[in-house]
Amino acid sequence: MTHAPLSNPAHAHDLHPPRGLLMAIGALILFTVLAVGATRIMGAGHVTDWRAISAESRALVFEDGVNGSIVVRDPATGALVRNWAPATGGFVRTAMRSLALQRRQMGIGSGPAFVLHRTENDKLIMEDPETGEWVSLDAFGSDNAAEFRKLLQPMETAP
Repeated sequence: MTHAPLSNPAHAHDLHPPRGLLMAIGALILFTVLAVGATRIMGAGHVTDWRAISAESRALVFEDGVNGSIVVRDPATGALVRNWAPATGGFVRTAMRSLALQRRQMGIGSGPAFVLHRTENDKLIMEDPETGEWVSLDAFGSDNAAEFRKLLQPMETAP
């Protein structure tokens, strides 16, 4: 008993996709290129630089204080802005250490000020002008951002 082959060996290496499929792929590529180009030209999807919508900003110098406290000073006057006692201000400590790490890697000391921005939509951004790095503080929750928000208040109202 002989069996018919399951496939035709002459067509096993015939890899010509249907012309309609090739045309559809080409049309999709052309549409994508045109859509991206139109979006760029019209400016759609453009994200505004947060610096342009900064409603308030304050330069601040962060120092390690006695026994692990965090001392924040005004760089122009040296006046005390805020002092977190040891074992407090955990989020402030963590956020500022992450920015300070970048400075150490670039050989920048702790002297230059950081800049705390409050945007028009009331979001807080901590910027390091020396490295170009910045952190959106609200991304870590309102309680954590509230610790930094105190730095925008006058000392007498910041508990």
